[in-house]
Amino acid sequence: MASTESAEDLTDEELRKLLMPDPTVEQVVDAIRQSFVQDSAADIQVIKELDSYDDKNVWISINGTNYLAKVHNGVESKDLMDRLVEGDKIASTAFTSSSIHLQNAMMIHLNQHGIATNQPQEAVQTADTRLPTPGAVHSLPVKSKDHSPYPLVVRLLGWVPGRPMSSFPMLPIEALANAGIFLGKLSTCLSKLPSDQLQAAKRYHQWDGKNTMDLRDFVHYIDDSRKRSMVESVIDAFQTELIDSKVAESSFSKSLIHADFNDANFLLDDSFRISGVIDFGDSVESWRILDLSVALAYSLITVYGKQDRSLSAAAAMLRGYNSVCPLTEVERKHLLLLMACRLSCSVTLGAYSYKQNPENEYLLLHSGPGWNALDLIWGTDPTRRASMKTIIDGLFDRACSKSFPVDGETTPIDCSDLAFPDPSLEDPLAAARGKF
Repeated sequence: MASTESAEDLTDEELRKLLMPDPTVEQVVDAIRQSFVQDSAADIQVIKELDSYDDKNVWISINGTNYLAKVHNGVESKDLMDRLVEGDKIASTAFTSSSIHLQNAMMIHLNQHGIATNQPQEAVQTADTRLPTPGAVHSLPVKSKDHSPYPLVVRLLGWVPGRPMSSFPMLPIEALANAGIFLGKLSTCLSKLPSDQLQAAKRYHQWDGKNTMDLRDFVHYIDDSRKRSMVESVIDAFQTELIDSKVAESSFSKSLIHADFNDANFLLDDSFRISGVIDFGDSVESWRILDLSVALAYSLITVYGKQDRSLSAAAAMLRGYNSVCPLTEVERKHLLLLMACRLSCSVTLGAYSYKQNPENEYLLLHSGPGWNALDLIWGTDPTRRASMKTIIDGLFDRACSKSFPVDGETTPIDCSDLAFPDPSLEDPLAAARGKF
């Protein structure tokens, strides 16, 4: 590939921006037809191009059946291709150490255990495009003209019914508790993926919460000095309280995690029940508690949370999760910091990514609400921060204090005692409270 800058000199996140897929939808459809559809007369229709952080996702139908056509970022594509020998021979089982194979293995495993997600489709047997794991390789444009065209992995995935939680105009608080129950079951199921499929899960990933200190390389992309200092204080607290103290090393168990359980990646039916989960691009082996802290961080900016009910949303999701996977006292004590770490990662890498690709408005999806949420739970005033930690820790203790049986999600968990407004919202009944 032609480039004035060596790939070895770039961070993973920087290289992702250069190698972000940039084919037309017509080129995506052509790749699908060549590699996955044996019938040349098959009717392939483009329904909608979907938002993506650093891949290319297109919702299509083939002869009336819905599928997701996914073109992977050049980083993951190269990761898989580098594990293959020249020609069409496979170098032992080296391909199982690729992140794309890990995603396929996770999807197959979850579907086999009753958790709905995309089902990888096998490619047609052609020597030039077929891979040892479900997928194909096509030479396609990427954002960097110096790197185009680039060999990218294309996958055809079965469609998961339902709508992303983020698309609902309103939500009951029970939907957040239900999502927590689902995440607990998902975490339990992922922990049972056979160990011979986990090589790729041990990779480095910038979005992995245990790598929070590496955000220091990107904070200068935050223009606002107050916001920048807020993120820097989160990074400092992470280093002091979890790394230097050895708390994370001694107290946080490790497991395969989804690592991006946000309201765009799990789907609901019309009764607000979880119908499936998608997007395993960030999945790694890391601290198991991070799956929950990521979910809680994003719960603050769900449609329910953004109605001045962000802390209520987090408490409800925690109650659901804790009903399936009870937390230890140490895990609960550090939830707030880990939530702040994820929000800091999102807004910091979002600021960096937007400067590299300013036409991609999707990169700003969580930016404004993310900053607001981080300001609420963390802020820049140490005294206020300590006060908020006491309040939120007490709230989380309350969320975990009640035990609820989880009977297949048929009976909603009662969250009426958690349904209250954020501290920033004026309470019109404040004067009456405690007087009657």
